[in-house]
Amino acid sequence: MGKLTLKNLVFYGYHGVQDYEKELGGRFEVDITVAYPFRRAAREDYLAGAVDYQKVYEVAKAMVTTRKYHLIETLADHIADAIVEQFDVDEVRVIVRKNKVPIDAVLDYVEAEVIRKGTDRP
Repeated sequence: MGKLTLKNLVFYGYHGVQDYEKELGGRFEVDITVAYPFRRAAREDYLAGAVDYQKVYEVAKAMVTTRKYHLIETLADHIADAIVEQFDVDEVRVIVRKNKVPIDAVLDYVEAEVIRKGTDRP
C-alpha cells in the first residue's frame, strides 16, 4: 500500500454563505491524499497502473472553479466522492482550506477534512 499526496493546490472559487463571497470569490487550498497499492504501477513502472495525479488535480480544479457551494464541507465531500468514483483507490483524504473567512477572529484558515474508503462508491 502507498499514499500519493497532492499538497496545497491553490484555486480561486466562489464558495461561501455570504453574497459577497459568491460574487467576489476567494482563494481555496486543497490537499488530496489517495491510498492504493503502488505495486501494480511500480512493477511495470507504467502510468496505466497508477493513479494519475494530473487527472486527480483536474478533478479538484473542476470542482473548485466551476461549481459554487455554501460550505467548504460540501466542497470537500464532493471532491472526495468524485475521486472515489473515477479512480481505483482504497482511500482518499481531502482537505479544503479557506483563508479569508467572514468571522471576527484572528486565524490562519478554516479547513474541512473528508475521508472516503474506496468501498464507499455511490
